[in-house]
Amino acid sequence: MAKSVGRKEKIGKNIDFYRGQWRAIIRIPKELQPFILKKDGTPRTTLEEWLGADPRIAEKRSHAVLARFHEQLDLAKAHLATSKPTLAGAAKAAFKAELAYDLRERLLTDRAVIPGAEQTYLDKLRLVSAGLITGDEAEALIGYAADDLITKGLAVASTPTQRAELLKVLASVRMDSVAVSQSRDAGQAHPPEARTPQLLEPDPAPLPPINPPAPTKPDGMTLEQLLEKFHGERGGAERTKTERNVAIRMLGGFLGKTFPVQKITRANMLAYKDALRQTPVNSQQRFPDMTIVQAAKANAQRKQPYPVLQAATINGKWLMHISAIFSWAANNDLMPSNPAKGVKIDVGKGFKEPTRVSFSNEDLAVIFGNPFFKEVETYEDRHWAILLALYTGARSSSEIQRVKLTDIYEEQGVPVIHLIEATKNVHSKRLVPIHKDLIELGFLDRVQALRDQKETKLFPTWEPKNKINNWFLNTYKKKVGINDRRKVFHSFRHSLKTALARYGVNRDISDLITGHKDQSVGGIYISDQALTMVQAMNEGINRVDFGVKGYLDTK
Repeated sequence: MAKSVGRKEKIGKNIDFYRGQWRAIIRIPKELQPFILKKDGTPRTTLEEWLGADPRIAEKRSHAVLARFHEQLDLAKAHLATSKPTLAGAAKAAFKAELAYDLRERLLTDRAVIPGAEQTYLDKLRLVSAGLITGDEAEALIGYAADDLITKGLAVASTPTQRAELLKVLASVRMDSVAVSQSRDAGQAHPPEARTPQLLEPDPAPLPPINPPAPTKPDGMTLEQLLEKFHGERGGAERTKTERNVAIRMLGGFLGKTFPVQKITRANMLAYKDALRQTPVNSQQRFPDMTIVQAAKANAQRKQPYPVLQAATINGKWLMHISAIFSWAANNDLMPSNPAKGVKIDVGKGFKEPTRVSFSNEDLAVIFGNPFFKEVETYEDRHWAILLALYTGARSSSEIQRVKLTDIYEEQGVPVIHLIEATKNVHSKRLVPIHKDLIELGFLDRVQALRDQKETKLFPTWEPKNKINNWFLNTYKKKVGINDRRKVFHSFRHSLKTALARYGVNRDISDLITGHKDQSVGGIYISDQALTMVQAMNEGINRVDFGVKGYLDTK
């Protein structure tokens, strides 16, 4: 710690040493925070930029970085100044509101013309604008407009003098708006010119944005900058992009946020793979603000350490995403080669215990034979979510929760659910025929009832996205006595895939139903040429009999 403080004193003000890197940082004054925003639109509390681990290089970089920070603060001060209410702004807002009100009144009245204001009223407004009528009489004439503007934050009148000046300007604005209304009554093509000086003032020139893109680091492109370029060309589903963001953040925490991608070696990636093997599951939630190395050490010190990442997750998610990004970078001359190519955990070819398994017939009997499912006419989101998970093979929060009522319709005479919001991959976006058991249980009646209620989603109460999943896993599954940790909400999908095979459904048709084959690809082989793809899927899924209706009927 003493070493870090000494270095800090040598570099200068607004520089600190944090997580092995020097950092330029300035606290943003509270009144300026609303004008300096993050990418998600929320206010920033600090301006900061990493300067590297070398104190000499960091000191050289800090001058330009801090100068840019002060430019942003000066611009924020200008934004703050222009955001404060002015008399001209208040006058223009009041004039616009008066004219809009006049137009609305013309649309809502049966009269073809709105009569002009009485001359007496105009004469009094003229006296208010000249400062000859003040106090309560002025308030009675135009105080309503002042109060409205102040309430909306468009005017300030914290002193009697400011209030009096605001009333004078608004009286003049009101006379201008009456003149426009009278010209409309007379059918004139062009309204008269405004006489209120504040209405004639030009609008202030727009200020430039406060957050220009940060310049590329002198020592090369960072991981975050590489990912931004990758997403700019490759794109992808939001779920996949989120996983890539996490993958880059984890690697950046291991190597250092400013570590140049051009200098990443295979040795770095092999060391990273070994670190991932010690990383606890959900490390960011359990050990916030720690790198994976720090989280692994903290986890090892726990009396009961959390489980660590499985090899399949490391290979199929965190290393896979990094290798795909680096491969693209190498192809675009942003890296000399892909140092992550072939880097993965060797899991061998022996038998591996599955992490998720399907529900057995006995499991389905206790799930659907419970009194919870007895009264079909009282079914709500949780009942239908479980039934759809079983009969469609959908992936819980990523597919079922997003279904809209417009995604349920008939295709070639077959009632279907279009899982258009599925984001796993292109195959996951698919039509799934609605099983006859669901129809007999009243699923389509449920859909119509929701439409009658002007709902848009099939599951209007399924928020947040894991609400029903967590309830099933933590409450209902335990309630019916299923204690196998491998049996989760996703197991309903495995149950359908297993049932399709057991009932002899063609593999191609099964893959179309469960989203392992792209339904948009032409030339899909169907043995019965009299059937279309949708009809073949409908015939296949309706072969399956889970016995659910029997479990319900016995209660």
